[in-house]
Amino acid sequence: HKNCNTTDHNSTANCSSWKPFDGGNYESLFGDLDTAFLFAYAGGMFFSGHIAERSNLRYFLVLGMLSSGLMTALFGLGYYWNIHTMAFFVIVQAVAGVVQATGWPAVVTCVGSWFGKGRRGFIMGLWNSHTSVGNILGSLIAAAFVSEAWGLSFIVPGIIIASIGVIAFFFLVTDPKEVGIVMEDSSEKDRTYSVQEEPLVPDSAPLLADERKVQSAAQPKAISFW
Repeated sequence: HKNCNTTDHNSTANCSSWKPFDGGNYESLFGDLDTAFLFAYAGGMFFSGHIAERSNLRYFLVLGMLSSGLMTALFGLGYYWNIHTMAFFVIVQAVAGVVQATGWPAVVTCVGSWFGKGRRGFIMGLWNSHTSVGNILGSLIAAAFVSEAWGLSFIVPGIIIASIGVIAFFFLVTDPKEVGIVMEDSSEKDRTYSVQEEPLVPDSAPLLADERKVQSAAQPKAISFW
């Protein structure tokens, strides 16, 4: 709400407000921004899952990360472009919600391709800790710039997201088959062994009399003149 460059909290001489968030309803406006983002994120999550299944996961994920970085930085550029229109911030937040929804379906598919069912729960739980780690790092980065120029609190994270997207474009392997690795599912492997080790009719089982007659008749006989 306030962008204060003074350490004296009792003085407002160097403290300026940013329209349209300078009124008494600023909390309601912030709530509108959150609502726009979350609604767009929820809707984007539904459609991004279908799109991810029908596209190249590496391109899909990288495009989402670059777009997320762009939208995050664009929100902060409103500070330097001196934008005070609520519609600008709402639209940017809504588009950011849509493009950020590409992350979860794509990453879940990539992680699921690399790990079998036996370890998937542990890996997904470990990976999902990124939500808390990201919130902590995001808060620290935002706090480092908000007192000087709040726009950098969005521009710097946007640059970081986009940079990681570039790294993912060059180094991400979405499926082990792309590098010649064949993953075996432990449950499928165990089931195959159980079928092979316990055949319904063992090869060494004695044949019945009728089966011996049929087998004997089916076998070719040597030519005889008698």
